Amino acid sequence: MRILLAFFFFSVLSSLSFAQTRIAFLQSFDKNGQPVEYEPGGRFTHTAIQFEELGDMWLNAYPNDDVAIISLSRLQTHGTITEIIEIPQTVRMTEAMPYMGLPFDYWYSWSNEAIYCSELIGKILNIPTMPMHFNKNFWPKNYWKLEGTPGLSPDALYEWAVQQRLSPVP
Repeated sequence: MRILLAFFFFSVLSSLSFAQTRIAFLQSFDKNGQPVEYEPGGRFTHTAIQFEELGDMWLNAYPNDDVAIISLSRLQTHGTITEIIEIPQTVRMTEAMPYMGLPFDYWYSWSNEAIYCSELIGKILNIPTMPMHFNKNFWPKNYWKLEGTPGLSPDALYEWAVQQRLSPVP
């Protein structure tokens, strides 16, 4: 009887889905089908985050969209989702609320007046900033002065997420 009960509880527990925080990493391609590199050697051009309270929707910051909750089909218009990483950190909507409706940050500054995609995720998850690098073959000359400023690129966020996935927080 104990074996049957143990098996029953194991079956129930293993069938439950535990809430995950998921980060989508998107790539973009130019008219020739070549990947766009926002930073030298970079792979990703956009990110979005999903957590339990959003259901199947995504929290997103994108040019002309501001910070908003969008559908998967809408997210797919911002690039090609090439990877989704689940991290062990739990996010609540209360952590995202201060950023809702903020305009997109076209100058990629680490401020709260406007916000870009990986900055939004970085602030919600308390990820430290890193020096940013701008691919001079992609960005207009007026962005070159931002080289080395603190921020969080989609590729730096990806590296962080991979480490979280491999080294979960207890």
